[in-house]
Amino acid sequence: MKKTCKNLSRVLSTALVLVLLTATAVAQSGKRTITGVVTDASSGETIIGANLWIKGTTVGTTTDFNGNYSIDSENESNILVVSFIGYQTQEILVGSQTVIDFKLESDTESLEEVVVVGYGVQKKSNLTGSVTNVDSKDLKGITTPNVANLLQGKAAGVMVTQSSGQPGAAPKIRIRGKSTLSGSVDPLWVVDGIIQAEAPHLNPEDIESTSILKDASATALYGSRAANGVILVTTKSAKGGEDVINVSIKTGITDLSLGNFSMMNAAEMTEYIQSFGNGYADLEWFTEENQAIDTDWFDEGTQLGFVQDYGVSFSGGTDKIRTYISGNLYDEEGAVKGYDYTRYAGRMNIDYKVNDYLTLHPKMAFTYRDVTDKQQGVSEMFLNMPYDKPRDAEGNIIDPTDPSSGWIGRDKSNSIYNLQWNYTESTNLRLSPSFGFDVKLMEGLTFVSSNSFDYQHHSETGYTDPQSTSGRNDNGAISNYHWKSLNRFTNQLLRYTKTVDEHYFTVMGAYEFNDYEYSTTKAEQIGIVSGSEILNAGSEMKRIEGKKDNYAFKSYLFNANYSYASRYMAQFSFRRDGSSKFGEDTKYGNFYSVSGGWNIHNEDFFDINEIDVLKFRASYGVLGNTPDNYHPSKELYSIANQYNGAPTVSAEQLGNDDLTWEKTYSTNFALDVRLFDRFDISMEYYIKDTKDLLYYVALPATSGFKGYWENIGAVKNKGFELVFGADIFKAQDNGFSWRVDANVGLNRNEITELYEGEDIIKDNKLRRVGEDIDTWYMRKWSGVNSENGKPEWEVVGEDGGVTMTSDWNKATLQMVGTSTPDFFGGLTSVMSYKNFTLSMNLDFVSGVDIYHATRELYDNDGAYSTFNAMSLHSGWSRWQKPGDIATHPQALNGGNSLSNKTSSRYIEDASYIKLRNITLNYSLANIEKLKFLKNLSLFVSAENLITLTDYSGIDPEVSDDGKAETYGDYAIPKRYMFGLNFSF
Repeated sequence: MKKTCKNLSRVLSTALVLVLLTATAVAQSGKRTITGVVTDASSGETIIGANLWIKGTTVGTTTDFNGNYSIDSENESNILVVSFIGYQTQEILVGSQTVIDFKLESDTESLEEVVVVGYGVQKKSNLTGSVTNVDSKDLKGITTPNVANLLQGKAAGVMVTQSSGQPGAAPKIRIRGKSTLSGSVDPLWVVDGIIQAEAPHLNPEDIESTSILKDASATALYGSRAANGVILVTTKSAKGGEDVINVSIKTGITDLSLGNFSMMNAAEMTEYIQSFGNGYADLEWFTEENQAIDTDWFDEGTQLGFVQDYGVSFSGGTDKIRTYISGNLYDEEGAVKGYDYTRYAGRMNIDYKVNDYLTLHPKMAFTYRDVTDKQQGVSEMFLNMPYDKPRDAEGNIIDPTDPSSGWIGRDKSNSIYNLQWNYTESTNLRLSPSFGFDVKLMEGLTFVSSNSFDYQHHSETGYTDPQSTSGRNDNGAISNYHWKSLNRFTNQLLRYTKTVDEHYFTVMGAYEFNDYEYSTTKAEQIGIVSGSEILNAGSEMKRIEGKKDNYAFKSYLFNANYSYASRYMAQFSFRRDGSSKFGEDTKYGNFYSVSGGWNIHNEDFFDINEIDVLKFRASYGVLGNTPDNYHPSKELYSIANQYNGAPTVSAEQLGNDDLTWEKTYSTNFALDVRLFDRFDISMEYYIKDTKDLLYYVALPATSGFKGYWENIGAVKNKGFELVFGADIFKAQDNGFSWRVDANVGLNRNEITELYEGEDIIKDNKLRRVGEDIDTWYMRKWSGVNSENGKPEWEVVGEDGGVTMTSDWNKATLQMVGTSTPDFFGGLTSVMSYKNFTLSMNLDFVSGVDIYHATRELYDNDGAYSTFNAMSLHSGWSRWQKPGDIATHPQALNGGNSLSNKTSSRYIEDASYIKLRNITLNYSLANIEKLKFLKNLSLFVSAENLITLTDYSGIDPEVSDDGKAETYGDYAIPKRYMFGLNFSF
């Protein structure tokens, strides 16, 4: 925590110089001028932007870039006070001194760390909102190009699921549940104060800290896009007083794990077919010769992947200009053969102090991604029969469509054959320049300007060779796909800060504008010469299409903070947002929050020595949300269709001028406690009541329109979050330290209103008043009839009575579970002894019902005899004779009474505990003997090493809709990494 304070203090020092009680022209003359320097007591480094004032007056100043200050004192009885965020305040009697140096001690209270919040920073002890801060040191261990993966298990109430292990794949983040039916459920990302149109592409090594804003008090300043939470990322800036070059090298391997899932080998498949109750005489291919073949298609399609991650950064400068420059190369050859992901990233952050009144903050970031995809589908690995083989006796790849090949698999597909030629290559360039500046207008009053644009260009080429089975109908094809986007952002802000004795005020007002443009173009030519790489090499245009969209937001915002004596805190925020997504009468929405906090431990009457911190927080506010659709309120027509060679106009979307903002009314109560200077506890209870739910209503074809957007109902989320941290052993305890941090969150949601009270049924989910938003709705599996081995489902009569049927069509659709977890969380452990550090991070989910959809294909009781089948999971059994109590019906050639049709048979409890990372780090001793090195450390780590679960699939992590498409997803691999870090 202390290190966090120091690092963030220096990152934000330039801004604080201009904000905190400056006094470059104090309107009083004194008897003497006091000068001195303010330093960190432990490191000796100077502190930039420390606040000094004569107690009881408005006479004050701040330290410069060298930590120096100068202030006038009128008499010897004056008391000089110095303070800085993250440090203990000091006071000293001036007396006859003319030189007074201060050495500030770090504030020992754990809640005193500096936290980045909306449009500024606050001491955590003064926070009134719900904010989780994840420091850069906590974003270590996981090797990934996507920063969102680093947040798994790190914050209470924040559920991060990575449903695909494909290199570069982005996870889903859900903060405090889902509050919408058709609106966005993704959090808003803000990087260095700039609102992002989508999740950013960041090099994790460039991140100083990440703050997750969860309640209305913390997020209200982002108004209409804050209902799903806000993730604030602060990138690194140069630290004053030293030039440092940091180098990071990581390399390792990845290995796909099938978890509890396995497909049959040839011997198991043979036994399975031979058990068919109605025989297999029509399976002419089921010969002893074929049964002797045993191809492991998963082994054919996978390999040990290889990961390389190299980074270098420079940090340094003078009292006038400070620069942070970094570069990174991340390359991963996938554990599924044929996929290579490469990303180049760079960043330059500059802080230039022009004079005492003006500081410039130009920044530039870029990422360039290059992906080569010749990867065979995971589904094909599992569905291919073990009796088929990829190559003949001479090693030639078999064409499965050749009648002489004897191919058994139903789809006649051997992707190894097609991947001799076919491929997809794509590149993505993202440029993110920004320019900001601070102007000190007068004492305590600062103007801050932030301006940026974020440009992306994606280019993709798809090649299908005429020789491939997929290219024969069209004699080959080549396609080009391009999309580009531009996100522009500007914010002009005035901030006034004032300290009077123990009263602290901050008032902020701003204007903000943000617009986004997106366009695509796709063209495909067929009839090509083998090996062609350009679009016009084709003989016929198969398709050409494109689209263009945009939206804009205009906002006005206001915030006021007040604290007294670090005991009482209050905050008010207001934001008025205008969006192009809504009509003239509903374009603007108002969003606000009020909050308060009480540091009870700072009261004079509080004298419980065992309690170091006791703080109460409460907040209430209104947040907003918009649909993902760019023009939800407009009446839309398509001109893409043609009739007799002429363009025609056809209806697409019915307009709705009354469509309005989806609003979430958020309430939060919290208690923070620190005991015995070792144990930290934070408890929060929240209610999120969302009104005017946005939903796309489908219309019958006779209406002429496909559908329209409507505000149709309400959803309420209630939840509880517990965070516990313990310094089990501190460093002074025999040189051994051990810190454990754990969090757990639970969320309950309920639909409280729907249009005219009518149910909504979609994708096997039921939306009904009084029920969870993610309630499964399908036929309820009742098991296997022990007398005849047939499947059974429930039939619910009008009187509520339940009977059984083996006719799937007669079974009753009913609620059979929910994909909302009972609770989830994570645990982090860090142990250090001398030069060794052992860290561990795990996360867990309990009580989530997911639909293992791929069992419809793999676990089908003989319905698809020319697909491979899933081995019986531990604890499962198949019916063979009357009296058997089994989990699976009798296997029949052609299937057993539609046993594999959609029902709760395939709903499974996907609770799990996953060891995300374990890392052993060693910092070399006696490094001072190497004068050019500042530090050197080595580490080894393992990621996704252990998963404890009863789920029968590959991995219980699934998408947030709770549907597990095992055959289409890339398993999350285990990683074994080695790394080296040094600086000089």
